[in-house]
Amino acid sequence: MLQYLVTGLAIGSLYALLGLGLALTYRSTTVLNFAQGELGMLMAFVCYFAMTIAGLPAVPALAVTLLAATALGLAIYNLIIFPNRDRDHESLAVVTLGMKLALTGVVAWMFGVEAREFPSLFGTENYTAFGLMIGPGQFWTIVAGIAAMILVTAFLKFTPLGLAMRAAAEDVNVAQLLGINLRVVGSIAWIAAICLGAMTGILLSSTVLLSPYMMGLAVLKGFAALVLGGMTSIPGVIVGGLLVGVLESLVAYYATPLLQESVALVLIIAILLVRPQGLFGTKPAWRA
Repeated sequence: MLQYLVTGLAIGSLYALLGLGLALTYRSTTVLNFAQGELGMLMAFVCYFAMTIAGLPAVPALAVTLLAATALGLAIYNLIIFPNRDRDHESLAVVTLGMKLALTGVVAWMFGVEAREFPSLFGTENYTAFGLMIGPGQFWTIVAGIAAMILVTAFLKFTPLGLAMRAAAEDVNVAQLLGINLRVVGSIAWIAAICLGAMTGILLSSTVLLSPYMMGLAVLKGFAALVLGGMTSIPGVIVGGLLVGVLESLVAYYATPLLQESVALVLIIAILLVRPQGLFGTKPAWRA
């Protein structure tokens, strides 16, 4: 059973990273980014080609990927999201849904639909501890997930820009009165979200295979983490992602692996019915 829990924590870390990216863009710009998974998939292809065609080692290839993610985040926010900020949120969500479908189709058309083996980043030798066997991909996924979660939480709590992002998430009008540049806040949020998506895509490609369709189910689990933890709670999203991963593994252990893919959908439906604000979210207060 402990072996299943370790696997659940590894895959839950990926869900938490996806959920964090979704939460950052939603909190800062009130846009639900349906293309989060596909943007991560695109960045995984960037890293793949940097290592296989350009022949870069892992670290420089990761640096190139994060630079590409930064440029892409700036372009999407400043060319698409910010100019249309006065539109209703549903319209912008549909725009990101269009981006999701377009990215999948374009990547499949340009690079083919066949799955590719991602270059080894962590070696092939399994780690053993306390009688448990942990694959290098699983181990470094957990490590990278924990590091990213700590960095995002510390950034939001202890840096002036992070505090500005939190202020913008609470009340846009008050944030503007305080002199906060919403364009800068939104740009940083989208850059951070796509960088988190890039990390997720690379880590997932390292444990499975790289393909244009690899993020379809994973991003659904990211949304489950977002809904479960609370769409306005960063710690809640982290806990939600880990819970989804662990629950999937427990279902596979105690019941059957055939049901584990249904866990995310069941959780989304249950939370929306019982506690729509999520486990750590706050219920909106209405004043007469």
